Amino acid sequence: MSAKPKTIDGLMRHMRNNNNLEINGSKQKGQLRNIGYFHGYKGYNFYLDNSHKLNFTDFEELHSLYEFDTELKALFYKHVMYSETAIKNRVLEIVMQDSGYDLDNIFNKSLTYYKMFQPGSSQYNKKLKNTTRLRKDIYEMIHNHCNSKPYIYHYIHNDRPVPIYAVFELFTLGNLVFFTRCMNNSLVISTLIDLNLYHSSFNQSIDILGDIIDELKGLRNAIAHNGVLYDCRFKTSTTSNRLENYIKIHMGINNVKFNKIIDYLILVILICSGLSYSKTELRKIVRHFENYLNELRNNCTQSVYDRINGAHARPKLKELKIFIDNLA
Repeated sequence: MSAKPKTIDGLMRHMRNNNNLEINGSKQKGQLRNIGYFHGYKGYNFYLDNSHKLNFTDFEELHSLYEFDTELKALFYKHVMYSETAIKNRVLEIVMQDSGYDLDNIFNKSLTYYKMFQPGSSQYNKKLKNTTRLRKDIYEMIHNHCNSKPYIYHYIHNDRPVPIYAVFELFTLGNLVFFTRCMNNSLVISTLIDLNLYHSSFNQSIDILGDIIDELKGLRNAIAHNGVLYDCRFKTSTTSNRLENYIKIHMGINNVKFNKIIDYLILVILICSGLSYSKTELRKIVRHFENYLNELRNNCTQSVYDRINGAHARPKLKELKIFIDNLA
């Protein structure tokens, strides 16, 4: 027979007696019920993984971290979702201007990065394989959604080819990353210019666009699924040195390795600055973030604050403000 689940009072006793965490009273009991023992307490009691405990001694500290995380989600949500939609539509527009909306034409004319390499070479074979996989993925998406999505069913039912703009409605950011990595060099540069992300020092690094979208993807999914943000545990891939160097040159900000949450603030500002956000709007985002940092600092120990934000948070904020000030 399985053990009987603990009541909230029992969990509070367990936290006091076994984890040396001070938690008492109806207010903190209500807070624990709202954030959840497993989602809230268990999820926010460590940094990155369970082997790196934050060693809170008072529930108020843990709850302050939870509030900090919630405020970040609210701050980022609007701008991340806006960025996702804008980037997808800019890419779609540029591809359609290049080769129309027929999938075969797009694969023959726009998704031809592999043609930059010598036929038969390892790079040619690798990039061609990626493009072939992209084609397979797109047709599998069409097959899987031919009855469930009206904008796909419409074309199938009328014996018409599904256009790229309907396919893009199915795309996740992960799909978009893979799509951009198959686009030819001139289209990637056109997209970077259109998004005001182009820098001549990276003229041959067409993966910059995919790198930016890839970093946005992890943040977006964590926000959409109410995941934890503060320690960047949502990050699933290694950040390229290429992207770190790009941000250093393009924005004048050092040590952006996407291992601290402030690095994702920098990413959001980078993208939004290219999407015609005003300086006032950008400064407002940064100001809110800085206020949340200050609130966290006032409600937790210095060691916890430093673990979460690192030694470079304040210098990065200063450099980010300078970047905004220097925008045209």
